[in-house]
Amino acid sequence: MKKVLIINPFGIGDVIFSTPLIEALKKNYPDSFIGYVCNKRVYDVIRSNPNLNKIYVHEKDDYRAVWQSSKLECIKRILSFSRSIIKEKFDLAIDLSLGYQFGLLLKLIGIRNRIGFNYRNRGRFLTRKIDIDGFNDKHVIEYNLDLLTLLGIDPGDYRVCPKIYLVKRDSVWADDFLKNNGISEKDMIVGVIPGCGASWGQDAKYRRWDKAAFASVADSVIERYGAKVVLFGSRREIEICEDVRKMMKHEAVIACGKTSLRDFLGLLRRCKVVVTNDGGPLHMAVAIGVKTVSIFGPVDEKIYGPYPLNSSHIVISKTDLPCRPCYKKFKHNICEDRTCLNSIMPEDVLDAVHKLLSTGGQDVQQSMH
Repeated sequence: MKKVLIINPFGIGDVIFSTPLIEALKKNYPDSFIGYVCNKRVYDVIRSNPNLNKIYVHEKDDYRAVWQSSKLECIKRILSFSRSIIKEKFDLAIDLSLGYQFGLLLKLIGIRNRIGFNYRNRGRFLTRKIDIDGFNDKHVIEYNLDLLTLLGIDPGDYRVCPKIYLVKRDSVWADDFLKNNGISEKDMIVGVIPGCGASWGQDAKYRRWDKAAFASVADSVIERYGAKVVLFGSRREIEICEDVRKMMKHEAVIACGKTSLRDFLGLLRRCKVVVTNDGGPLHMAVAIGVKTVSIFGPVDEKIYGPYPLNSSHIVISKTDLPCRPCYKKFKHNICEDRTCLNSIMPEDVLDAVHKLLSTGGQDVQQSMH
């Protein structure tokens, strides 16, 4: 295959989960040209990957907004996007979208080999496909790697940790931010992420552990290890981080809402351990080689957790609850009781942090480009 195009219109975690597939393709086709279609929110996550030759940003919300104001302009933009792909003359497309729209587009613009998942018969425009009814019994990374079998490649050789490649500028910005906030190179930094990223929208609260519990863990880490705590989150999560800081007895640095995505990655890499809910920030920490303690409630960590699980990543969850996980086949049942999260105590999380800061876990190799 001379030219391969990967389609992934989903969020940060899903894009990170595709990076072992990218690595596998490059190893098997070292001289290939690999293109990648993603949305604009995740572009900064993937743009520094040295195995990608070209990235196409496709933002469906932008198309919808333009369609409302001018259908003709929307059609022009779709045609322009299509022409940019046609220009490269791709031999193969790998469609991770789980829908039929991209499969149809790829067929119409003349990409003859189209592989992907046939979810609810939405893969009908693919030339080769794997039938699935959701991600149910193994990690999403392994589902993605299964597509290699359609190319005659054994996926078992590529079950590796996902990767985000940092650049020098990321680290330079982080060093300046920390210095300006009274944190030196010798200080131990523990990152705390009480939000969970953009996934689930208004229902994100059902994935978040209690703010007071995060504050308790942060205080204990400061008292026990003399660590510096940095609170992370997006602009939409500023109130959450401020609430956690107000509940703390000790001082913490607020980075929430003050960073671009690349700035966030640079700061994250300086952390000795990151304590977080499940979601995109967790997967970014894993992908840049930072130890993590992650709290999972309604979501199954075997499918969406750190990969592969090793001594550097500890998941805290209540596996003995019959109602858990309640997020299955891309749907979740709203549970006001939040038993799966509320039954996790600060001591459970602090014990895991202690293991990683003392004898447990080896540093994962940082990916630098």
